[in-house]
Amino acid sequence: MSTRNLWSRRRLLGGLGLGIGALTLPSLFPRGVHAEAPGPVKRLLVLMTEHGTVYQNWCMRPGGLGDNMDWEVPLADLAESDFSEILRPLHAVRDQLLVLDGLGMATGHMTGINEHEEGHATALTGSLAQPVDGGIALASGPSIDQIVAAAISDPGQINSLQVSHGSWPYAFDNGGKSLPWLNDPFELYAKLFPNGPDDPNNQPTDLDHIRSKQTAVVELVRQQYSSLAPKLGKEDRLKVEQHRDLLHALGEQLQHLANLTCEVPQMPDQQPAWEDPQYYFARAKVYATLTAVALGCDITRVAMLGYSGLRNEHVGAPPGDLHNDFAHQASTDPTAMQVMTAYHKIHAGDFKQILDALAAIPAEDGTLLDNTVVVWANELCTGEHSMNQWPVVLAGGKKFFKTGRYVRWAQSNVIKATWSDENQGPPHNKLLVSLAHSMGVDIDQVGEAEVTLK
Repeated sequence: MSTRNLWSRRRLLGGLGLGIGALTLPSLFPRGVHAEAPGPVKRLLVLMTEHGTVYQNWCMRPGGLGDNMDWEVPLADLAESDFSEILRPLHAVRDQLLVLDGLGMATGHMTGINEHEEGHATALTGSLAQPVDGGIALASGPSIDQIVAAAISDPGQINSLQVSHGSWPYAFDNGGKSLPWLNDPFELYAKLFPNGPDDPNNQPTDLDHIRSKQTAVVELVRQQYSSLAPKLGKEDRLKVEQHRDLLHALGEQLQHLANLTCEVPQMPDQQPAWEDPQYYFARAKVYATLTAVALGCDITRVAMLGYSGLRNEHVGAPPGDLHNDFAHQASTDPTAMQVMTAYHKIHAGDFKQILDALAAIPAEDGTLLDNTVVVWANELCTGEHSMNQWPVVLAGGKKFFKTGRYVRWAQSNVIKATWSDENQGPPHNKLLVSLAHSMGVDIDQVGEAEVTLK
């Protein structure tokens, strides 16, 4: 191997931090704390939105700080007018924020397929997208939410929630298979609170009687599977045992929900029809509220919200397709820039709505927000499908992360990509490892260990 190739590989591994050097992003932690922290955070909530961002209206450069060096500034010192237009709705909660500017999605440039598919498959997995003929790409490994859920969920809890208006898949199991979304508010409520709200004046209904028998029925079927398994061949026995174990987990979950001691909310009101402009906002509020309650009641410790469905009338767009006619030109065309800035500003409001819901719930040592790491991220960096300067905002999790800061990394790595080379900062795999550590998960790699540098 030539000296040049040896140098490139060493530079690569050092940049990723998965073979040489730091495994995480030390600048996210309080001074003097790196991979170790005072104690793990108890919950993880991820908000995923689409179409990258309008970077020039998302980023902040207080005091004229430049792009060619690493730096950070405290957010407490910034007035509302100092915040970028897209992030301005978050000014009131700036002490809870950790704004990350400059991470690169290096693994999103490697397969040569549509960047949307690469992005959704790699955003939370750090792995390479796997093309699917006639379908949406899969990942090569698990997403960070599933890694965390496997480590911190207790028997009887819902392992993780995936809730959406209807979006790209972002949650992937160990085999890289996408996990389905829950996209109906009433199905979400029924999953979380199968017995409905507590009301001593209510008379039991037929549905209540059926629900009361669910656990016993599940246990009976599980016992039947256990009796049947020894009589079968190896392959059939394995399938039956898998079903038996799934039923056991379901039985524990039903029992856990039946014994719920926290206050159960009322069922959501009737939702607006899809044609109604309030369809999006009504569901966003229900999803934020029910997810916060689910985390607060310890029904689950890991959740993901996939927000999509904003329409032209929401963002003041003229006739046209938000994706093709506006997102793809958001960095160059003034009208497209205005439209997509309004688009992402709405999502900043969605993020604040979630933070407010968590902050309103008391928890150990403060509020539920203090005990939850909340991540707002995207499947792309910009609407033009770039993979550098990934727009990420963390919030909460004060036990582990030093919040109230804006952190910027210079674009010092040159990624050898399928379509064109791209300057990037630290790979986002490091952030995924940092998130795992914040949950007490002791791993040193999420996704790929290397990509090609120029």
